[in-house]
Amino acid sequence: MRKFFAIFSIFAIISSLILVGCNQNKSNNENSSSDQNKSSSEAPASGPITINKEISDDQLILSKGPHGETAVSAKTLELTEEEIAKIKQGNYKAAIVMHYAGNDWSTAQIDGLKATFERMGIEVVAVTDADFKSEKQVSDIETVLAKNPDIIVSIPVDPVSTAEAYKKAAESGVKLVFMDNAPQGLEQGKDYVSVVSADNYGNGVAAAEIMAEKLGGKGKIGVIFHDADFFVTKQRTEAFEKTIQEKYPDIEIVARGGITDPNDGEKVASGILTKNPDLDGLFVVWDVPAEGALAAARTAGREI
Repeated sequence: MRKFFAIFSIFAIISSLILVGCNQNKSNNENSSSDQNKSSSEAPASGPITINKEISDDQLILSKGPHGETAVSAKTLELTEEEIAKIKQGNYKAAIVMHYAGNDWSTAQIDGLKATFERMGIEVVAVTDADFKSEKQVSDIETVLAKNPDIIVSIPVDPVSTAEAYKKAAESGVKLVFMDNAPQGLEQGKDYVSVVSADNYGNGVAAAEIMAEKLGGKGKIGVIFHDADFFVTKQRTEAFEKTIQEKYPDIEIVARGGITDPNDGEKVASGILTKNPDLDGLFVVWDVPAEGALAAARTAGREI
């Protein structure tokens, strides 16, 4: 029996955080820095706030921002002890408005944000979970605004249907920092501070290289993509497919299946494996649907 490889694209593959569309004025840098430290669940008790020093300084960033912006490494930002002390004097409040929560990745983001906000003396007044439903996120934003936060860090579920709610927050004076996705029609520097993300295009390239290595440069594979208007998951899939098609002509993408719910991975993978019993590998856009895809592969009797 041929070995079956399931490759999923997550932040662990390329861990460098980037800032896109980042204003260089001090107030915006301060708000951005609070989020860019989210790679760690514990903020330092003293000293400046920076991101993980182990991230390579010469890591090439392949991603662009939602509007084609050139990315800036989050390693270029730092909050000094003096700046932290000044922030503490403001008695600021922050809210974390997630697209969904409950998985390891989201938990790590929330823990990192909470720890860093605590280090800066910023009270976290709300953490919400939209369960990947845009109407729920709009309601969450309205509920959060009643708590009068100074900062909202958020991952928009849908860039169109949530835009008006975020616009309302910006117009009320809330500083917005987005992770991975930006609402349509909002202007960086005016409506929001920046978009913070991993190098998701580079993430997809790395996943393709790993797949090619495991398959010895040839075979038949499937792709499970996020069938939604979600910027970073589009980047991952696009980069994976483009790299496979351009660099590995003996690897053929024979099936594609879209998910709208993270829990649909098993169902979609099962359908792909049933129609393509000779499949050698499967790319899945992130870890939660990948867990379902692995379950489908095991059910189909595939050696993983």
